Amino acid sequence: MPYIIHTYTNIWLEGHQVTVEVDANKALPTIDIIWLPDAAIKESKERMRASFRNCGVDLPPRKIVLNLAPSDIKKVGTRFDVPMAVAIMRLIQSPGGEVADVLDRSLFFGELGLDGGTKKVTGILPSVISAYKQWRRSFFVPTENIAELEYIPDIDLYSVGSLTDIIKFFGHIEYLSSIKIPHKQLPPRKLTMFDVDFADIKWHMVPKRALTLAAAGMHNVLMAGPPGSGKTMLAKAVQSILPPLTFKQVIDVSQIYSIIGTLWSKQPLITQRPFRPVHHTASRISIVWWGKNLTPGEVSMSHHGILFFDELPEFPREVLEVLRQPLEDKKVIISRASGSVEYPSDFMFVAAMNPCKCGFYKDREKNCVCSINDIKRYQSKISGPLLDRFDIVLEVPRENIDTILDKESQQTSTSIREQVVAARELQKQRYENTPFVTNAQVSAKVLQKYMQLEPDAEVFLKDVVKRLVLSPRVAHRAIKLWRTIADLQWSQTIKRSHIAEALQYREKNMFVDM
Repeated sequence: MPYIIHTYTNIWLEGHQVTVEVDANKALPTIDIIWLPDAAIKESKERMRASFRNCGVDLPPRKIVLNLAPSDIKKVGTRFDVPMAVAIMRLIQSPGGEVADVLDRSLFFGELGLDGGTKKVTGILPSVISAYKQWRRSFFVPTENIAELEYIPDIDLYSVGSLTDIIKFFGHIEYLSSIKIPHKQLPPRKLTMFDVDFADIKWHMVPKRALTLAAAGMHNVLMAGPPGSGKTMLAKAVQSILPPLTFKQVIDVSQIYSIIGTLWSKQPLITQRPFRPVHHTASRISIVWWGKNLTPGEVSMSHHGILFFDELPEFPREVLEVLRQPLEDKKVIISRASGSVEYPSDFMFVAAMNPCKCGFYKDREKNCVCSINDIKRYQSKISGPLLDRFDIVLEVPRENIDTILDKESQQTSTSIREQVVAARELQKQRYENTPFVTNAQVSAKVLQKYMQLEPDAEVFLKDVVKRLVLSPRVAHRAIKLWRTIADLQWSQTIKRSHIAEALQYREKNMFVDM
């Protein structure tokens, strides 16, 4: 009679139930695993043999067949060791009563060592989240994976340190109470001590105001200026004024890092907004995905956070162009012969650049040594469509030494964050019961419903669009920025003054023929 144990596997962020069926016959004593196992799963028969032997369990002298259903899902990795071992234990002991009930309603995960101990597996968080949505509530997982799951409410979570824990459970149902993990509440997010505080940045009042707007509405920013003007420092400071992640956002981001395998006991969840600085030597592949298993790349690891490109024109053109889809759609779709995968990529894109190769084009103190053709060639690496996806294009000039050494106190990141949080709260109320969270996410289709302009502002808008020859994409992004300016001033409607302020954040004097 076949016996059944259930588990879940990931096809990237999407979880699928896998049923482990086990049966035995009187042929030569072997263990056969069928239905699309990869090499790691095929090798698990030896790990299971050693685990059972070292835990004092004798396998029956029969041919044991393990079937991983359904057949159309490729099974990859070592997470099936524990479910297959549990299936064999069920075949050996044929338990009934409460033990059988627990086995039927539970999911099992984990890799086995030769000594019978369990080892951590990657991607368990998205598996449990997917199973939770399908009304699964009981999970047996390796002890090393417990930390990333103990904050999920309304589940029965059991810590499996070794195969011995399973053997004891088969013998006594009461043993479950000793390995059950109590649910924890996510602790209040403490304000991290960031490397750069806005109070550390002297002067630069316009750039700091622009970055406050960007953080309030999750707008993309491009900063252009000479070397040493403080662009990188400003970009790093943006992280310090972003509002804390909600619990849902914490789970969304942590699922991505669970697949990558970077969650551990001291960092069971990602509770701070990611800040991903990318070097200009990064390849197009690493930006979107990497590895044969299509592991999430930088655009997905920046989800709900910041993706920072320094020296933007130094990136290869193909790397920059691959950003266009995630910037527009807030997701990235990867299609390969092995299948198609979709990852979320709702991030704030912050970039910095010098205006030319030497960096001093239009500098007030140092002469540029580049020719006009050299400047055009350097700036042309950033295509028009990519430039249109920046809501704010900002000039960051160099400050003189007196300003830098000025001891006058500046506004801190903490006080600026309070303004940003208040503006985000307005947006949350406005977009309730919609898929939008921030102004930057609002689609062009429903833009006018949420962006009320005062009569004189509407007249001014038509004049601005006509005079500046703005593309529809730029016009839509500009309107969203105006809405954020209004939110920071607690204004229900967009005023002419909001439009006038936003115009200075589309500064293109640093660009040739733009």
